[in-house]
Amino acid sequence: MNENRKSYSTRQKDLILNCLRENRQRHLTAEMIVDDLKDRGEPVGQTTVYRNLEKMVKDGMLLKFAAPGGMHACYQYLESPEDHLNHHHLVCVGCGQLIHLSCGHIDELTAHIQEEHGFHLDSFKTIFYGCCESCAAKGEARCT
Repeated sequence: MNENRKSYSTRQKDLILNCLRENRQRHLTAEMIVDDLKDRGEPVGQTTVYRNLEKMVKDGMLLKFAAPGGMHACYQYLESPEDHLNHHHLVCVGCGQLIHLSCGHIDELTAHIQEEHGFHLDSFKTIFYGCCESCAAKGEARCT
């Protein structure tokens, strides 16, 4: 029985990971993952999803950040551990879009902060919140 239980747990983790991989360009909340798996006929409990997500974040498999409005944590799959190195992230508070930012100017800012302020930014956890061009053009309420 323990062997089946271990296999079942691994299967749940695989389902969660596959959902994140399929949505690698999006950020997902735990609730979105639960709903997606339920819709596929593969229900996984919310507690199990949260437990697995936190372990995957700790293992460097996922990026975790606060959703616009700060109500929920969002997660995004990282193709490799290097995905989080040398780039930062932009999150639109209007539509929630996540943008990977790999830019020399940000590297200059990071160097400035380190040299002038003695502070080392963690690019894995550094997220800039603002408005994407589309939401700003539409006059999205959060962007004004």
